Amino acid sequence: MNLEEQILSIVFSFLYGIIIHYLYRLFYNLLYNGKKYIRFFNNLLFVIDLIIIYFIFFLYINEGNIKIVFILITISTLLISNYLNLQKKCQKKNNAL
Repeated sequence: MNLEEQILSIVFSFLYGIIIHYLYRLFYNLLYNGKKYIRFFNNLLFVIDLIIIYFIFFLYINEGNIKIVFILITISTLLISNYLNLQKKCQKKNNAL
């Protein structure tokens, strides 16, 4: 894998973590409302779809060569996005008081 493919992979992994965060927020009610087996099925489909999209994009970027670093970047970006979102919510609640 050359340097250009590595940089594209890192940037895509970073952006995909942010995309996952916003998709999760968008579909939150669908994923956590309803009966238990429907929630399980919706969560399973949501995760499988996100994983398949991730692998398809990596097929185009660098012929499907996925390293653990790219997955860690995606997960850390998702966690950082969630943390920043929680901080904004807390600030809004504190300002409302």
